[in-house]
Amino acid sequence: KMSAAPPSREDLDDDPRIELQRKKVILSRQLINIKGQLQMKDRAAQSTKLTMAEIKTIPETTKSYRTVGRMFLAQPLPEVKKSLKEFLDQTENDIKQLQSKEKYIEKQAKAVHEELEQAVAESTGG
Repeated sequence: KMSAAPPSREDLDDDPRIELQRKKVILSRQLINIKGQLQMKDRAAQSTKLTMAEIKTIPETTKSYRTVGRMFLAQPLPEVKKSLKEFLDQTENDIKQLQSKEKYIEKQAKAVHEELEQAVAESTGG
């Protein structure tokens, strides 16, 4: 008996299933990356909310400091509150953008998965 030769590199590159599998892997990596970024932003937002809640109880005349690298810089409490609010607003905006990206990539991944299943079914004659 003569066995069939293994597929050549060119044959594999022309196979749409291989390209779909590559896309699926790339989208999966992007999703993992976005989920990690979302977790970081969520933690930052929660930490900032806790800090804001704590400093609300402090009199406005209290000396306050913010970190700049390894040092502390004196800053009036109202300015500290303002910068925390700005940071929180930006973080929440970033979270919304990341959630939109996540939904978009999930839709893409689902479409690629369905295409891949269809290509496999067609190639197996089913």
